[in-house]
Amino acid sequence: MSVDANAERNHKPTPFFRALWFWMAMISLTLILGGIWIVLSKSWVAAGTITTGDAINLEPAPIAGHPAPDFELVSTDGEPMRLSDLKGKPVILNFWATWCGPCRTEFPEFQQAAVDNADRMVIVGINNTSADNPNAIPEFLKEYGITFPILLDTDREAIDAYNVLGLPTTIFIDDQGVVNEIFTGPLNKAYIESKISELIKSDL
Repeated sequence: MSVDANAERNHKPTPFFRALWFWMAMISLTLILGGIWIVLSKSWVAAGTITTGDAINLEPAPIAGHPAPDFELVSTDGEPMRLSDLKGKPVILNFWATWCGPCRTEFPEFQQAAVDNADRMVIVGINNTSADNPNAIPEFLKEYGITFPILLDTDREAIDAYNVLGLPTTIFIDDQGVVNEIFTGPLNKAYIESKISELIKSDL
């Protein structure tokens, strides 16, 4: 056997080293995925959607085409409101907080939509009060001239029922109390108007 052949055989990875490289790669992948999870968890905490000490809700989120989970919360006027009492009209639930920049962007659009469709549907704002400053809420509503109902979710009842993990989150519900769509992130005027038209047509 030639010297070159012996050298090639000696440099060929043995089964032991191949297995070692495989497990090193798997460990590296696990560490990377773990790091991504830690970063995401910290971002949720920083955003206030998940606050330190909160138990993370692992229940599945409501699915479009299924009944909307019911809840009862108290409004900023001190009046209780139950979602099921609104059945018969389309409903839009908007989860928000005063510190949420995108919420501030879309709130004027929801206010205008509430005024334009007051007789045909209901828009309800749900404040993430468990992670917000209650004292900042009245000034926020005054600043944007909000007249539609605002509910205070002090114990995460609605947030957990809908498994809300980011703000703003908007839930579109038809007149029969069935979830039409769940959208996380800011909405523009055109999209809000198109969804309202869709819900109102289904109500006719």
